[in-house]
Amino acid sequence: MKIFFSFFLSIFVCFSCQSQTQKIELKLTKGQSYTQKTVAKSVIKQKVNDQEISINMTITGQMKYLVTDYASGIYSMDVSYENLSMKMVHPGGTSVFDSESTDETDIMSSVFRMMKNKPFQIKMTQSGKIAEVKNVEVLYAGAFDKFPQLTAEQKEQIRTQIMQSYGDKAFKGNLEMLSAVFPDRAVAKGDTWNIKTQLEAGMSATLDGVYKLDEITATEFVISGASLFTTKNNEADTATTVLPFEYNMAGTMNSVMRIDKKTGWLIEGKISQNIRGTMSIKASEKMPEGMTVPMEMTSDMVFTDK
Repeated sequence: MKIFFSFFLSIFVCFSCQSQTQKIELKLTKGQSYTQKTVAKSVIKQKVNDQEISINMTITGQMKYLVTDYASGIYSMDVSYENLSMKMVHPGGTSVFDSESTDETDIMSSVFRMMKNKPFQIKMTQSGKIAEVKNVEVLYAGAFDKFPQLTAEQKEQIRTQIMQSYGDKAFKGNLEMLSAVFPDRAVAKGDTWNIKTQLEAGMSATLDGVYKLDEITATEFVISGASLFTTKNNEADTATTVLPFEYNMAGTMNSVMRIDKKTGWLIEGKISQNIRGTMSIKASEKMPEGMTVPMEMTSDMVFTDK
């Protein structure tokens, strides 16, 4: 009888632990630095004048987040790039840009190098929402002064590329894909919740996602997500584009994330995206007839804390 009772008690405790609700949120320490490393591999396929064009791109970077303050549920952080690189394989060949390059004639690598260790500021809630991003312009302030050979148009094109990938709006949306996935309530294993995220990296889009707490271990939460991607307002931000674009894109994003139970910081995240549609270049002085380009973008991204 005693053995039976002990067995029953152990089963009860096991199921009780599984059904307990957990609050998933950031619990960072003031003065502490946290790291996020990114490896993003993307394939962009376009059809221009009945010709297939494919671009393979790999972006790698490491960022440091220093918590400078905490008040009323909001963390203030200094964020800086520790390294940054981009590799593109395109019809014209292969281009590699790296912040660790010492080639002074490589303009893009030089810009990446000058972006290193220049902190800008963000405010992040305990639920991972980005309340504010400011001073991102410090990353590329004066970056083109040492390249007098560049024309004003060339400088604007490079600035546009940087802003689309590393500007304040792009940074906010890209970070929230990972950080703003926490539920607004305590949840148990198997529970689901909805998250909506706005993206502004090159095009304005919305992610509508359903997330699920898949697993609880002694040290981690494991969360999966399935989201629908749709362009919003279609027209790209004319302040960061040389030609006026309109996007009509839709697709899916699937993710799996391992979250540290103690800090709420991302240990590892894997995201896969598949997006299709068209990019239309509106009629303008530079392109009077305009153009519509079918596009497909697939990407696999891995994020780690070291």
